Amino acid sequence: MNASELEPADRDPKVIRRTVIILFILMFVGGTAIWWKYTQQQARDQEEVVEGRSPRISRLTKNFAGICQDGESRGLDDLEGKIWVVAPIVPNHPEENLIQLAKMKDLAERYKGRKDFHLVCLSVADPEKHGYEELAKIAEEVGADINQWWFMAAGEKKMIGFLKDHLKMAHIKQRSGAEAEKLGELDIAAQLRVVDQSRRVRGEYQHFDFDFAHFKTEETKKALENEPGLLDRLKPDEREVAEFYLNMDAEWTKRMYKVIDYTFTETEPDSDPDYITGIVVVVGILGFIIFQGLRLRKRAKG
Repeated sequence: MNASELEPADRDPKVIRRTVIILFILMFVGGTAIWWKYTQQQARDQEEVVEGRSPRISRLTKNFAGICQDGESRGLDDLEGKIWVVAPIVPNHPEENLIQLAKMKDLAERYKGRKDFHLVCLSVADPEKHGYEELAKIAEEVGADINQWWFMAAGEKKMIGFLKDHLKMAHIKQRSGAEAEKLGELDIAAQLRVVDQSRRVRGEYQHFDFDFAHFKTEETKKALENEPGLLDRLKPDEREVAEFYLNMDAEWTKRMYKVIDYTFTETEPDSDPDYITGIVVVVGILGFIIFQGLRLRKRAKG
């Protein structure tokens, strides 16, 4: 092999400079397009949040069936296409249900007559001991119409698993000892979940936990009573949080109404990220690099 064959091919500085400039322009234009699309999407998302859209916690992919207050078996799949609100109850401990039943009654009255809205109370008690007959009594007490509001019983473990794993209600805890004898073995939160037309669970994980709202309100009131004038000494952002806690039940109730009202008119529950612009830019840059590489190789071979 001759030494001349090992010499590098001549490189045209003009071609290299032009290639670098074109690549820079492509990257600048592509980056600008991606940034513009991203800011547009962010603005739309923020508008939707202000209007009432909530993030998706999960999506129900399997049917869940049980016996309702009229003794008939029904499945939650039957509610697809409707907006529905679900809450857990303990039929054998009425004191555990006061808050969530009051909220559900308000919802029943607020959306009375809407065929695309439904309520579901899921019993966490053993249906062999506390079956649909007890649920029928509760339904009668709150004036629940079977066409709008179901009280559903199923196996205890099955029900708790569904609430925790699919509705993401992680605040169901086991009591023991004297506390269990007095209040029942299960400690459930007065938490409501909103499910949209496509069976997506909407909200934040701790949203609409009205037990927690009551606790934070009482805790904040006590702190302010123990330290008169504390609210005035707080920083603006701390004062805003304290004022929110003082009215947490009302604020979350308004937020829940807002989410439901928005979901009635929502046509695109989820917006997929805009991958197309990024893909086009990357493919364009890679295509140009390959084209220029083949072109330079051809020139080098003469």
